[in-house]
Amino acid sequence: MDSGYCKRFRMDVDLPRSYVPLASLPVGYQLVPWNEALLDVHARTKYRAFCQEIDAQVFPCLGELSGCRRLMWEIRRKPGFLPGATWLIARQIDRYKGFNETSFAPLEWCGTIQGVMDRSGIGSIQNIGIVPSQRGSGLGSALIERALSGFEAAGAYRVTLEVTAENIAAIRLYQRLGFRRSKTIYKPVDSALFQDGADSSIDSLPLGFPASRLHQENTQHDSLRNSQQNVITTMVSSVVQELAVAETPQDVAESDTDEDLHMMPVGASNR
Repeated sequence: MDSGYCKRFRMDVDLPRSYVPLASLPVGYQLVPWNEALLDVHARTKYRAFCQEIDAQVFPCLGELSGCRRLMWEIRRKPGFLPGATWLIARQIDRYKGFNETSFAPLEWCGTIQGVMDRSGIGSIQNIGIVPSQRGSGLGSALIERALSGFEAAGAYRVTLEVTAENIAAIRLYQRLGFRRSKTIYKPVDSALFQDGADSSIDSLPLGFPASRLHQENTQHDSLRNSQQNVITTMVSSVVQELAVAETPQDVAESDTDEDLHMMPVGASNR
């Protein structure tokens, strides 16, 4: 990364693509579709995926859980928010497998992706992130493939994203999935935000988010998170049941497919 700036690539793929089989998930993993009750799960998974990455230096909100929550609210409120391109990946926690009394067995949330589409038919992957402990298992490929299917079903003719130039593994993955580089972008990096003890809570607010609403929004997030627990519990039970009867998928791609998959695409630059 150049001093003061981060080099990033914009990458595009045209739709519809020639037939590409959906990537397989490892045994015990499940794609979970968008549901309003899972907004905070997306935020927490996003935080775990990005908080220690270079992207958090370019987009400070990614380095704070509260920032990721506000970012998810901003994405959800976009007029072109696309549920069909917004997914999670969950894994049933191993130590709970086989216990009859845990029909509501906890899930580990491993990855997240969100998409929006403008009126012209161009889709944008807002975030895709895989938590560090789950990289290298083909989860990134599965999320992108499912999101692209959602964009295509919604009538998009092109999908765009951004990736940090240093993230070679992610760039190779996107290229394998049909993306091509279309533009080079330099994003400023404010190193002062990352000094020990620095408070980036205000700086991490998305563009257009009044700082005076910070406490109000955090309170709303807490209230919403509490009210969502019953809905999430029901969904978790459903996902666990699907995991229990799922057939063994094919072997996933080689380990370097998405081992460093963490990026902040084009939509983030509009905050």
